[in-house]
Amino acid sequence: MHTLKDEWIAASDGVRICADVYLPDGDGPFPTLYAVAPYQKDLLYLPAVSMFRYVETGPLDYWTGHGYAVVVGDQRGTGRSEGEFELFGPAEQRDFYDTIEWIASRPWSTGKVSMIGESAYSVNQWLAAAQRPPHLTCALIYSGFTNLYHDAVYHGGIYSMGFLNFWSTDNLRAAATIGGTPPRPGGITADVIGMTLDRPVVDDWWDERAVKVENIDVPVLNIAWWYSIGLHLRGQLDGYERLQRADKRLVVLAGTDSHERYYRPEFLDTYIRPWYDHWLKGIDNGVMDGPPVRIQVANSGRPLQEESEWPPRRAEPTTYYLHPEPAHAVRSLNDGSLTTTPPTGPTGQPTVYDYPNPEWTVGTTVMTDGIPQPTRGILTFTTPPLERDTEVTGKITLVLYAESDQTDTDFHVKVSEQKAVPKLKQTLMRKVAKNVPPRSVMVTRGWLKASHRTHPPQPIEPGTVVRYEIDVWPTSYLFPKGSRIRLEIANGDSPVADGLFHHYYGHQVGRNLIHHDADHPSHLVLPVIR
Repeated sequence: MHTLKDEWIAASDGVRICADVYLPDGDGPFPTLYAVAPYQKDLLYLPAVSMFRYVETGPLDYWTGHGYAVVVGDQRGTGRSEGEFELFGPAEQRDFYDTIEWIASRPWSTGKVSMIGESAYSVNQWLAAAQRPPHLTCALIYSGFTNLYHDAVYHGGIYSMGFLNFWSTDNLRAAATIGGTPPRPGGITADVIGMTLDRPVVDDWWDERAVKVENIDVPVLNIAWWYSIGLHLRGQLDGYERLQRADKRLVVLAGTDSHERYYRPEFLDTYIRPWYDHWLKGIDNGVMDGPPVRIQVANSGRPLQEESEWPPRRAEPTTYYLHPEPAHAVRSLNDGSLTTTPPTGPTGQPTVYDYPNPEWTVGTTVMTDGIPQPTRGILTFTTPPLERDTEVTGKITLVLYAESDQTDTDFHVKVSEQKAVPKLKQTLMRKVAKNVPPRSVMVTRGWLKASHRTHPPQPIEPGTVVRYEIDVWPTSYLFPKGSRIRLEIANGDSPVADGLFHHYYGHQVGRNLIHHDADHPSHLVLPVIR
C-alpha cells in the first residue's frame, strides 16, 4: 500500500477539501471506497478501540490488500479542509458529490465508487447517495441514521443531551484540539450544541439535513444493530423501508460490538466485502440471492433468520394492558401489572406520580447504600412470568391515556426483560442483598414530549386526558420462558441507567396521571412471532 497525502479537491463553490488516498500495490486502476467524516483523517493512526470511537473507517490495509483504493477525506470545516462545518448541511452534501466525481476522474480509479465507514461516515453515505453522483455505483450503510432531528438530537422532541455533549466535545472539538497541533483553534468553529439548542422544533434547517431516501438510485445494503437505540437503528430501518429499488438488502445483528466487528477480517469477509466485490468488481458471488432481509433475534442464540420483508407481516400485534394491581415484580412507585386482559371498569383510580421525585439521585435513578435502583423512583408495569418463549420482532407502540397539571410534560418509555430468578435464590437475595434490584436487560426505548404529539407542537390543557401514541424503537428479542416483560414509564432518565443516551430533564415540576380503565385502556402493542 502506498499513500498520497493531502490531495486537494475543489468543491463546486471553490472551497478546497483535503483527502488522503491509499492505493494498493501494483498497477491500477482500482475500484474505490470513499470515507468522509468530521473526525480528522490525520487521527487514523490511533487504534480502533472504544476510547477512540471516532476511528471508524475500518482497516484500510484490509481494503487495499483486496484490490481497492481508499480515499479518506476531512469534512468541510474540519481537519485540513476549508470552509465552515454546518452539521451535515447542504454544502457538505454537495462536497460528497464533487469528491466522488473527482475520484472517478483519477487515473488510479476504475470510475466505480462506493463508500465505507460507520456512524457519521455512513450518515454521510446516505446523504451522498441522495445527491445521485453518476459514479456512485452502490452503497453499504453500516450504522447510519437518516434523520438528524428525530434519530439523534431530539427523540420525540426531547433533547438527547448526553449524546450531543459527548459527540460535539469529545469527538469533534477536544479530539482536534487537545494533545497535538490542531489544524485550526478549537478543531471546528461551529457551535454544534448551540445550533441544535436554538432549533428545538423541526423546520427547514432540519429538513435540509434529513436524508431524501426516495432519491437514492443505487443498490443499497443496510447493516444495522439492535442495540443502537437512540442513534442509528430507527433511521436505518426506516431508510430501508423508504428505498424504492428492488436491489436493496437489510441485515440486522444482535450484540454490542459493531465497532469491533468492523475491524475483524472474518466479519468483513462475510458481511461487507461481498457486496463491494459484486457491484464494484462484477463478481457473481450470490449477494443478491435469497430473501432481502436477514435478522438475528437478540437473546436467542440463533443464527440469522431470513424474512421476505421488514417489518415481518407474520408478526401478530399483541396488546398488553396497563393495570394498577401489584405485579410483585420490582420496587417501583407503583409495581403495576401488564396483562393481555383488557380493563373492564368504566372508571378507575389512575396511577399518579409527582416530579421531581425527592429520592432521585442521578437523574431518575435512586441510589441506596451506593447501589443504583433504576426503577424505584419511576412507574413500572410488569407481566407475570412468561409461560413460553416469546419472540418480539417488529415495530412497537405504547398507547397512553395520560393527564398532567402542566401544559407540557415528557414521557420516557422503556421495555425491559426482567430475568427469571428461582424462588430459593429470590428468598436469599431478599435476606442478604435487600437493595439489589432483580436482574434485567433493557430491550428498547421510546420518547415523546407531550406537545410534540402534533406538528407543529401544541401545548396540552392541564387536567385533560390525552391519548398519546408513543413510538417505541423496533426490536427483535426473545423473552425466554419464566422471564417477565417490564414496561417502565418516567418523565426523565438517568446517565446511570441509560448511559450515553440520557436526555435533558429541564425545569419540569408537576404531577402526571396514567389512566388504565375501560374508557382509557392504556396499552402496549408488541409484534409477537407465534
